Amino acid sequence: MTSVDFFITLIVTFLISTATLLTGFGIGTVLTPTFTLFYDVKTAVFLVSIVHLANNLLKFGLFAKHVDKKILWRFGAVSILGAVTGSLLQGILAGPAVRIALALFLIISGAGEFLPKKFSLRIPRRTDILGGFFSGFMGGMIGNQGAIRSAYLLNYNLGKESFIATATVIAIVIDLSRIPVYLLEHSGQFEQMGEQLLLLIGIAFAGTLLGKQLLRSISLEKFRAIVSVFIMLFGIYLLITPF
Repeated sequence: MTSVDFFITLIVTFLISTATLLTGFGIGTVLTPTFTLFYDVKTAVFLVSIVHLANNLLKFGLFAKHVDKKILWRFGAVSILGAVTGSLLQGILAGPAVRIALALFLIISGAGEFLPKKFSLRIPRRTDILGGFFSGFMGGMIGNQGAIRSAYLLNYNLGKESFIATATVIAIVIDLSRIPVYLLEHSGQFEQMGEQLLLLIGIAFAGTLLGKQLLRSISLEKFRAIVSVFIMLFGIYLLITPF
């Protein structure tokens, strides 16, 4: 990797970290394909996973007092169980049909934010345990749970900070379940790429801190709209990318 290539990864990391603070998801979705332009796939996944966890820990530190514990336990705990189940069944059930169904679900869920309340497409909150399991399960199947998690969290009347904080805690627990595996597999790379990792984490932190400042300037309605647009975009991304 040249110095120019690494500079590009730093710029992308900064921009995505800023934007994804306002959505509750997306840093791994965007950074992974970007990093694969400059690293082999395994190295890219390893680097992104470390940056992802470190950035989530910073977000937790910034918003910890806003975590909605009730939703965390009812929704988050079963989403982790669903993620494990989905990962185990990935080779059996994963396929184009599942991907298309998930993409349509995300597009419809995101669009629901822009419909009049009488036409609301929101899922009843009494199904939040089932929804938590489903979001984790589908995320485990396709490898990205953030968009699904955000789509379900829109069902709740959470404030901006509570939305981000609750989504972040769920993401951290899932990160902690996979990071040890990556560290064992890439322990040599971890030592060799320590300086690059520190720079990537530092620039991600800077982007997140800028995102926090931007968060103060937008209303709850605009925040929900931004999240919904990103959810729809991710659904479209699933439809148009190769299976």
